[in-house]
Amino acid sequence: MAYRKGAHIIGFTPSFIPFIVVFAFALWVVRLIDWLFYRVRIEGRERLRALDSAVLVSNHTLLMDPGIIAHAISPRRTYFTMLEETALIPFLGTFVRLLGAVPIPERPGALRALDGAASEAMGLLGLIHFFPEGECYRGSQEIQPFHPGAFLMACRLNVPVVPITTVLHERRWAGRGSFRVLGRTLRVPPRVEILIGAPVNPPLTVVPSGQENGFALKKAARSLALQVHDIMQETINRKGGSKTLNRGMMPRLVRHPEPEKPRAARPEPVAPAARVM
Repeated sequence: MAYRKGAHIIGFTPSFIPFIVVFAFALWVVRLIDWLFYRVRIEGRERLRALDSAVLVSNHTLLMDPGIIAHAISPRRTYFTMLEETALIPFLGTFVRLLGAVPIPERPGALRALDGAASEAMGLLGLIHFFPEGECYRGSQEIQPFHPGAFLMACRLNVPVVPITTVLHERRWAGRGSFRVLGRTLRVPPRVEILIGAPVNPPLTVVPSGQENGFALKKAARSLALQVHDIMQETINRKGGSKTLNRGMMPRLVRHPEPEKPRAARPEPVAPAARVM
């Protein structure tokens, strides 16, 4: 069940028993964590009930975001996109795929493969989720510019985009936001609000045959990305998301070695100049 480069992106279907059991157990654990540590509040869950298919997008602020979002949209389920390098990690890759994660391939023809996976996901669960910032910006309440992939997909499939905004509120225990324990700094978990917004339809309702990668489609995707970004940032501002929690971009689980710097070529020895007589 381990993932290999070039393998089918969606490895497990909703009828696969381990897919059901592992997810149910993980969701129970996540709900407990959400209640004990994050005091999660969810608004707008009813907006998903009337949707057969949609692309979900969220800002990425916590390591627990996929679990919290799975909790927020339940009883619906979604496939979550993730980096292919994470899927390749032994055991962890298989585990997160059993939770519904699908790797974004990094190979020629990857976009076509991802399009096929998205169409399959719509047929199986009706939902596919993206973190369009591309990275986890820990504690940030200033949403980074969105990559266009999720919005291109929504335009191609002609399905709405549902913004799911994570709003963080700073909390303190005994007047302190962090504590030093066994030489490590432990931060007080923020209170989390999850707001499921109204669906946003793509600007294009019909994509001409053979124009899937055309200028009009890319323009529509950029417009949609900006519109959804602004909606989510306005939600954070309106709800009073704390701007003091930002700890920068989270390091990736897999670190790529830095390319070696080319060595400077050794200068050729210069022949001594002939003596002038």
